Amino acid sequence: MKKFYIIAFGLFILSFACSKKTPPVPYAESSLEYQFFTTLSEKVPVLEPSKSRELVKTKSFSIYTSDIMPFIYARLQRFASNMDNIDSSNVNQMIRSAGKYMAEKRMLVEKAEKIGITVPQDSLDFVLQKYYAQAGGEENFHERNAQMGLTKEYFLNDVKESLMIKYLLENEIYKGLEPTEQELLDEYNKDKTATVRHILLLTDGKTEEEKAEIKKKAEEVLEKARAGEDFAELAEQYSEDPGSKNNGGLYEDFGRGRMVKEFEDASFDLPIGSISDLVETRYGYHIIKIVDRKKEEKPFEEVKDRLGKQLYFNKQKQAETELLTTLKADSKYQELFSKVL
Repeated sequence: MKKFYIIAFGLFILSFACSKKTPPVPYAESSLEYQFFTTLSEKVPVLEPSKSRELVKTKSFSIYTSDIMPFIYARLQRFASNMDNIDSSNVNQMIRSAGKYMAEKRMLVEKAEKIGITVPQDSLDFVLQKYYAQAGGEENFHERNAQMGLTKEYFLNDVKESLMIKYLLENEIYKGLEPTEQELLDEYNKDKTATVRHILLLTDGKTEEEKAEIKKKAEEVLEKARAGEDFAELAEQYSEDPGSKNNGGLYEDFGRGRMVKEFEDASFDLPIGSISDLVETRYGYHIIKIVDRKKEEKPFEEVKDRLGKQLYFNKQKQAETELLTTLKADSKYQELFSKVL
């Protein structure tokens, strides 16, 4: 139920020189990495190391399985001696996340390059020295990375591109986003927390036909709730949310930003005491009963700084989302995961 940002504009996620031309597989057949992916491909065929399959494409570049292999290897190589502990569905999700992340990062770098953003050498050196110091020296740092299949060149390129994105966001995208006094007051006067009961029928991973049946069942449960049947008992009987099922579907005093958007919107917008229509999220169909909401109890001046930081952060995230939406439209971004996974 909690939401997680797939994209973190931080350092140390690999980036690669991706092009429209299918890139070569990054490993020699005699390497440990090649042997690792040969075995892993028995569970996840798309990672067969002798081929490279297109995962995401745009007008100017594509992301291939060969691009994300170092990313996958760095996170899974500890299981090399026992592949039985690797869940193929988790690997498929990792492939989707890595492919999407790398494409989005590449688009942001292209945007930065287009408007002339560069990384001063002293800024790059400053960041590198911080990493080296934490690892006990440059040699130790790169030796540790090499054990995870990460070359020095990949890491240096990643740091440089991450700094370019940082400068793009801070100097171009975040300009003028600082909240005004009125915005802070409006935020202060909003309900701070909500308490709800809810019933969830899961649809994640289901076929369209299965989803239709689940929706029909959810509508039947909704009718029971609106007819006056005890909501907590309905939640215990029908809900598939392990976090609240055995507690009558109760989520108590959660703040904004804690739940997925559709769930949060219903929880904070609907009247107290009301029961929502079916609310669809990536998890499934929710039926939500609004139990209570509370406002901030501390004086405005006492929480003003905290509200300002949170509001500014939210506006930054919104700006990032809008930027990526524009970049994807302009570049004719296309995900091809369904064709290969």
